[in-house]
Amino acid sequence: MDSLVHADIFFFVTTIAVVVVALFAAVALVYFIKVLRRLKEIAEEIKEETLFVRRDIGEARAQMKLEGFKIKQIIDFFSRLVGRRKIKKSRKI
Repeated sequence: MDSLVHADIFFFVTTIAVVVVALFAAVALVYFIKVLRRLKEIAEEIKEETLFVRRDIGEARAQMKLEGFKIKQIIDFFSRLVGRRKIKKSRKI
């Protein structure tokens, strides 16, 4: 009879431990999903910016082919990149 009481206590404590561990795992999974979603948003933003940079570089190459190499074109190219970045940051605020 004594061993039956010990077995009941063991299974009761084990059940509580399994439930607590499952709750912690569920909470950790929720936070992990949130992190993955944020990483996806960041990747999308990087993809958009990469497309803008590719387009700008293509325009700069086309102008250099037409007009030849000029320092002013390089300065204009970098000023457009910086200008667009400042505009994008000010929209988020």
